[in-house]
Amino acid sequence: MEATLTEKQNELRKWIKKIGLNQKYFAQLYAQHLYYDPHEDDIKAFYEKYKGHMKKDRTTTDVNIINKYLDFLFTLEEFKDTGYVKPTFHHKDRFSDSFNKRMEKISKKITEKLVNEDM
Repeated sequence: MEATLTEKQNELRKWIKKIGLNQKYFAQLYAQHLYYDPHEDDIKAFYEKYKGHMKKDRTTTDVNIINKYLDFLFTLEEFKDTGYVKPTFHHKDRFSDSFNKRMEKISKKITEKLVNEDM
């Protein structure tokens, strides 16, 4: 069961907030990651593109773009300094689809509870 675009956008927003960054600073870090020695105009242009990707109720953004942002976030020193660990799912086809779906729901509930307690 794949997460929807909205779920992934919300996950990214929560993680950015949780590690003490804001959306603009995260976009700036990502732009610096994309471009070698980016010009201020490159950073501004990327931020506008990023804001478009993060718009609520947007359906044209590929969820893989948000996954790339999340993967990048998990490599940041700011993330590592918090002591959090990148959430991962290991699926080896050992269990039935119904079992995996139930476990995913449980995991989401636990994550939501932990995120809400930290805020």
